[in-house]
Amino acid sequence: MDDKVSENIILDSKRMFEHACAFCDCAKFCEVESSNIEYRMRSHTVSGIVNSAFACEIFIKTLLVFHGRTIMDIKGHELKLLWEKFKKEDYETSVYVEKGICEWFRTEDENLFDRLIGEASNAFEYWRYIYEKQEGTINMNFLLGFRYRLREVCCKKLFGKSWNEYKSIE
Repeated sequence: MDDKVSENIILDSKRMFEHACAFCDCAKFCEVESSNIEYRMRSHTVSGIVNSAFACEIFIKTLLVFHGRTIMDIKGHELKLLWEKFKKEDYETSVYVEKGICEWFRTEDENLFDRLIGEASNAFEYWRYIYEKQEGTINMNFLLGFRYRLREVCCKKLFGKSWNEYKSIE
Protein backbone atom coordinates (compact mmCIF):
# COMPACT_ATOMS: atom_id res chain seq x y z
CA MET A 1 0.00 0.00 0.00
CA ASP A 2 1.24 3.48 -0.85
CA ASP A 3 2.39 5.39 2.28
CA LYS A 4 0.32 8.42 1.20
CA VAL A 5 -2.83 6.29 1.10
CA SER A 6 -2.06 4.43 4.34
CA GLU A 7 -1.46 7.72 6.21
CA ASN A 8 -5.16 8.50 5.87
CA ILE A 9 -6.43 5.19 7.23
CA ILE A 10 -8.25 5.54 10.53
CA LEU A 11 -7.63 2.56 12.78
CA ASP A 12 -10.31 1.20 15.09
CA SER A 13 -8.72 0.19 18.40
CA LYS A 14 -11.66 -2.05 19.34
CA ARG A 15 -11.39 -3.96 16.07
CA MET A 16 -7.63 -4.24 16.60
CA PHE A 17 -8.29 -5.61 20.09
CA GLU A 18 -10.57 -8.34 18.72
CA HIS A 19 -7.91 -9.23 16.16
CA ALA A 20 -5.26 -9.50 18.90
CA CYS A 21 -7.60 -11.65 21.00
CA ALA A 22 -7.96 -14.08 18.09
CA PHE A 23 -4.18 -14.52 17.87
CA CYS A 24 -4.07 -14.85 21.66
CA ASP A 25 -6.63 -17.67 21.46
CA CYS A 26 -4.65 -19.42 18.71
CA ALA A 27 -1.46 -19.21 20.77
CA LYS A 28 -3.26 -20.69 23.77
CA PHE A 29 -4.67 -23.50 21.64
CA CYS A 30 -1.17 -24.41 20.45
CA GLU A 31 0.06 -24.41 24.05
CA VAL A 32 -2.67 -26.29 25.89
CA GLU A 33 -4.82 -28.14 23.38
CA SER A 34 -2.12 -30.17 21.68
CA SER A 35 -4.11 -33.40 22.01
CA ASN A 36 -6.84 -31.83 19.87
CA ILE A 37 -4.46 -31.23 16.97
CA GLU A 38 -4.74 -34.21 14.67
CA TYR A 39 -1.10 -34.36 13.60
CA ARG A 40 0.83 -32.81 16.48
CA MET A 41 4.32 -31.67 15.49
CA ARG A 42 7.02 -29.54 17.07
CA SER A 43 6.01 -26.82 14.65
CA HIS A 44 2.86 -26.25 16.69
CA THR A 45 5.13 -24.92 19.43
CA VAL A 46 6.55 -22.53 16.86
CA SER A 47 3.01 -21.60 15.79
CA GLY A 48 2.20 -20.85 19.41
CA ILE A 49 5.24 -18.59 19.74
CA VAL A 50 4.45 -16.73 16.52
CA ASN A 51 0.79 -16.25 17.44
CA SER A 52 1.69 -15.17 20.96
CA ALA A 53 4.25 -12.63 19.76
CA PHE A 54 1.82 -11.28 17.16
CA ALA A 55 -0.94 -10.99 19.77
CA CYS A 56 1.42 -8.96 21.97
CA GLU A 57 2.32 -6.75 19.01
CA ILE A 58 -1.30 -6.03 18.14
CA PHE A 59 -2.26 -5.41 21.77
CA ILE A 60 0.54 -2.83 22.06
CA LYS A 61 -0.51 -1.25 18.75
CA THR A 62 -4.11 -1.18 20.02
CA LEU A 63 -2.97 0.82 23.04
CA LEU A 64 -0.95 3.16 20.83
CA VAL A 65 -3.95 3.79 18.56
CA PHE A 66 -6.11 4.32 21.66
CA HIS A 67 -3.68 7.11 22.56
CA GLY A 68 -4.00 8.71 19.12
CA ARG A 69 -1.09 7.19 17.24
CA THR A 70 -1.52 6.75 13.48
CA ILE A 71 -0.86 3.80 11.22
CA MET A 72 2.50 5.31 10.30
CA ASP A 73 3.43 5.57 13.99
CA ILE A 74 2.84 1.90 14.71
CA LYS A 75 4.62 0.24 11.81
CA GLY A 76 6.98 -2.62 12.55
CA HIS A 77 7.01 -5.82 14.52
CA GLU A 78 9.65 -5.18 17.18
CA LEU A 79 7.99 -5.46 20.57
CA LYS A 80 10.69 -3.48 22.35
CA LEU A 81 10.40 -0.48 20.02
CA LEU A 82 6.60 -0.54 20.14
CA TRP A 83 6.73 -0.81 23.93
CA GLU A 84 9.07 2.19 24.16
CA LYS A 85 6.56 4.20 22.10
CA PHE A 86 3.73 3.11 24.37
CA LYS A 87 5.74 3.91 27.49
CA LYS A 88 6.05 7.51 26.26
CA GLU A 89 2.27 7.66 25.78
CA ASP A 90 1.18 6.06 29.05
CA TYR A 91 4.01 5.63 31.54
CA GLU A 92 1.73 4.69 34.44
CA THR A 93 0.14 1.80 32.58
CA SER A 94 3.47 0.60 31.22
CA VAL A 95 4.87 0.43 34.76
CA TYR A 96 1.76 -1.52 35.82
CA VAL A 97 2.40 -4.05 33.04
CA GLU A 98 6.11 -4.31 33.78
CA LYS A 99 5.47 -4.86 37.50
CA GLY A 100 2.83 -7.44 36.61
CA ILE A 101 5.42 -9.40 34.65
CA CYS A 102 7.77 -9.31 37.64
CA GLU A 103 4.89 -10.63 39.79
CA TRP A 104 4.20 -13.30 37.15
CA PHE A 105 7.81 -14.48 37.51
CA ARG A 106 7.81 -13.89 41.28
CA THR A 107 10.95 -11.80 41.14
CA GLU A 108 12.14 -8.45 42.39
CA ASP A 109 14.63 -8.14 39.51
CA GLU A 110 13.80 -4.68 38.14
CA ASN A 111 15.63 -5.44 34.87
CA LEU A 112 13.70 -8.62 34.15
CA PHE A 113 11.07 -7.01 31.94
CA ASP A 114 13.61 -5.09 29.87
CA ARG A 115 15.72 -8.19 29.40
CA LEU A 116 12.79 -10.43 28.43
CA ILE A 117 11.16 -7.97 26.04
CA GLY A 118 14.56 -7.44 24.44
CA GLU A 119 14.97 -11.19 23.95
CA ALA A 120 11.43 -11.53 22.56
CA SER A 121 11.39 -8.28 20.59
CA ASN A 122 11.82 -9.84 17.17
CA ALA A 123 10.04 -13.13 17.95
CA PHE A 124 7.29 -12.69 15.36
CA GLU A 125 9.71 -12.39 12.45
CA TYR A 126 12.42 -14.71 13.80
CA TRP A 127 10.21 -17.64 14.71
CA ARG A 128 8.14 -17.53 11.53
CA TYR A 129 11.29 -18.58 9.70
CA ILE A 130 12.89 -20.78 12.36
CA TYR A 131 13.23 -23.58 9.81
CA GLU A 132 15.90 -21.44 8.11
CA LYS A 133 17.93 -21.25 11.33
CA GLN A 134 19.89 -23.78 13.32
CA GLU A 135 18.28 -22.90 16.64
CA GLY A 136 16.26 -20.45 18.63
CA THR A 137 15.50 -19.80 22.27
CA ILE A 138 12.73 -17.77 23.79
CA ASN A 139 11.03 -17.47 27.14
CA MET A 140 7.53 -18.65 26.25
CA ASN A 141 6.31 -17.84 29.76
CA PHE A 142 7.14 -14.19 29.15
CA LEU A 143 5.09 -14.12 25.96
CA LEU A 144 2.20 -15.85 27.71
CA GLY A 145 2.22 -13.51 30.71
CA PHE A 146 2.78 -10.43 28.57
CA ARG A 147 -0.09 -11.18 26.19
CA TYR A 148 -2.50 -11.79 29.06
CA ARG A 149 -1.44 -8.63 30.90
CA LEU A 150 -1.75 -6.62 27.68
CA ARG A 151 -5.20 -8.07 27.00
CA GLU A 152 -6.28 -7.07 30.50
CA VAL A 153 -4.93 -3.54 30.08
CA CYS A 154 -6.62 -3.17 26.69
CA CYS A 155 -9.96 -4.21 28.23
CA LYS A 156 -9.59 -1.63 30.97
CA LYS A 157 -8.65 1.15 28.54
CA LEU A 158 -11.13 0.37 25.78
CA PHE A 159 -14.15 -0.86 27.73
CA GLY A 160 -13.56 0.07 31.39
CA LYS A 161 -13.87 -3.63 32.28
CA SER A 162 -11.60 -6.49 33.26
CA TRP A 163 -11.10 -9.31 30.76
CA ASN A 164 -13.42 -11.56 32.79
CA GLU A 165 -16.13 -8.90 32.81
CA TYR A 166 -15.68 -8.24 29.09
CA LYS A 167 -15.85 -11.89 28.01
CA SER A 168 -18.92 -12.59 30.16
CA ILE A 169 -20.83 -9.86 28.30
CA GLU A 170 -19.79 -10.81 24.78
